[in-house]
Amino acid sequence: MADVQMLLDEAQRLGTLIGRQEAVKKFREVTAQIDLDVTAKGLLSEFEQLMETLAMKEATMQPIEVAEKQKYQSLQQSMAIHPLIQKLMAAQTDYSDLMRKVQEAINKGVSEPTGGDDSKAVAAASSKIILE
Repeated sequence: MADVQMLLDEAQRLGTLIGRQEAVKKFREVTAQIDLDVTAKGLLSEFEQLMETLAMKEATMQPIEVAEKQKYQSLQQSMAIHPLIQKLMAAQTDYSDLMRKVQEAINKGVSEPTGGDDSKAVAAASSKIILE
C-alpha cells in the first residue's frame, strides 16, 4: 500500500509540475478567452457539430451532401482566419507536444527492465498499457 500511495503522491507532483508549464498556462488562457468570444465559440461549436454529423454519416455509410462539404470548407476557412482560433490551435499544438513528451518519458520509465528473468517481456507489455 505504501508503494501505491507513493506512486499517487508522485503522480500528483507531476500533475502540479505539468500545470506550471508555459504551454499549459497558455492553453488555459486561450480557452478562457475563447469562452468570452461569441464568434470564436460559435465557430468552434458549429464545426464540432458538423464533424459529429459527418462522422455519424460516415459510420452509417450515408452520403455526405454537397452542402455539408461546402459548410465544412467555409467553417475551416473562417476558423483559419480568426486570430483567437489561430492562437488556440497553436496552444493546442504546444500542449499536445508537451503531453506527448511526458507520455514518452512515462513509457520509457515503465519499459525499462528492473531485473529478473521476465522483466523485459513485462516491460514491453507495460509500455503499451499507459495511455496509448
